[in-house]
Amino acid sequence: MITIGFSTRKDNPDYIEYVKKTSGFKNLQIIQKINNGEKSLSQVYNEIISESIYDIVVLIHDDLEFDTNRWGDKLLKLFNRNPKFSIIGLAGSKYLDSSAQWWKVPHTMYGIVNHKHEGKKWTSTYSRHINDRIEETVLIDGLFIAFNKQKINSGFDESINGFHFYDLGFCIPNYLNGVKIGVTFNIRVTHLSIGQTNQEWEKNKILFSEKYKNELPLDITNTEKINQTFIFVHDQNIVTQFESNDKLKNLKNYKYVFLGNRDVNLIENNPNVIIARNLPQNIEQYPLFTSFTGWYALWKNNLINSDYISLFEYDTILSENIEQIQSKLFYDKTDMIGYVPFPVNNFQFIDNPDWVEHIFPAIKRVYNFDMYRFIKNLSLKNPKLLWSSTSNTTFQKDVFFEFMSWFEPLIDYIKDTRTCGHAHERAISFFYLSKNKKMSLTNGVLQHLQLDSHQTQGVYEDRKNQLENLINNG
Repeated sequence: MITIGFSTRKDNPDYIEYVKKTSGFKNLQIIQKINNGEKSLSQVYNEIISESIYDIVVLIHDDLEFDTNRWGDKLLKLFNRNPKFSIIGLAGSKYLDSSAQWWKVPHTMYGIVNHKHEGKKWTSTYSRHINDRIEETVLIDGLFIAFNKQKINSGFDESINGFHFYDLGFCIPNYLNGVKIGVTFNIRVTHLSIGQTNQEWEKNKILFSEKYKNELPLDITNTEKINQTFIFVHDQNIVTQFESNDKLKNLKNYKYVFLGNRDVNLIENNPNVIIARNLPQNIEQYPLFTSFTGWYALWKNNLINSDYISLFEYDTILSENIEQIQSKLFYDKTDMIGYVPFPVNNFQFIDNPDWVEHIFPAIKRVYNFDMYRFIKNLSLKNPKLLWSSTSNTTFQKDVFFEFMSWFEPLIDYIKDTRTCGHAHERAISFFYLSKNKKMSLTNGVLQHLQLDSHQTQGVYEDRKNQLENLINNG
């Protein structure tokens, strides 16, 4: 059986009966605590725990509607089938930083919760439904907190006053002590209010962040086990400056791929640097291919050993949460991630002959496929269709291999042209559009400064100031 507890401002017998009825249990313990602000929610919840007679305790808000029948029975089955999980909620996150705003990076949030406010009802879908599995998180939202009281190490932190941060004050110390926390999708509720911050929230945030400053951020997105990032660079001084400046501190698993024939005396013994020209198979004799020569080297020399790979040029500024954002896309099994979307019908994609005069004939010769007409037809059917306007791309490993195998026969037709790098850039979108790959296009995650190191853009860039901005923008 279970104990269900809630805090309320006045006696609410109708809600008690409603909770009993929807739970599916005739015999259960319900503890109602009438509290008009005399006590913090942490204090009230600790009282409920101390008065509970069952091991499974569920703490809920008094403004929930249960959309799942016999939710109590489903909850008990979840605990029985998943004994490693001691705390279960309906929404949560795999990431928490010192801002304590766990909703700040929505790509690390999991769960589905309905809301109703001022006559309107909507569903907040933080992640796709995953059936019977519990998704591990570092915290859960306080609207519904279920736990086995025999398997937690900490109660609610009574140093947290009022009605904010009680959930983090419960979850985080338990998580840090090895208690497993997760989100279920098998129970759905409608919350009759929306969460809002206020002065009390801000005050508690400062106290909470200070208390856990040595532990935050907490991150179980596990991108370092799934994804490896390769940074393509042709100047060893950029590598040394990036490293001394901790420029890539937001990446857990990365290597530099050094392209071209410049000096490498400062970096040649760095295990985090791959020097493409020293590899058995390389095409460094074609520098205008820019980052593609690095793609080729990684592919041909079997240097990829992760499920996903991120292929970034050095002249990019990355969001501090890029890996957390990527994590949800990996979770959703996307094939590719693009970072600077532009409309397909923009002149610079396929209508400017400077960029496509060689790649279209090459595709026609090799594959007998009219890519220009194909893209034009797509844009007519969907005028809002987007392409990824930069070569910076994340691939699922097998999809990357498929792209490289598709692109390799085109190399001989474009390798000696001034704009072969731009042809490669467009070919990425040609590939995903024509092969119907699942491409996730993102905004605001990556900024490409386009420093035009090989001077193929045809426009002037203030390279000195841009480079300074790049190095100093961590």
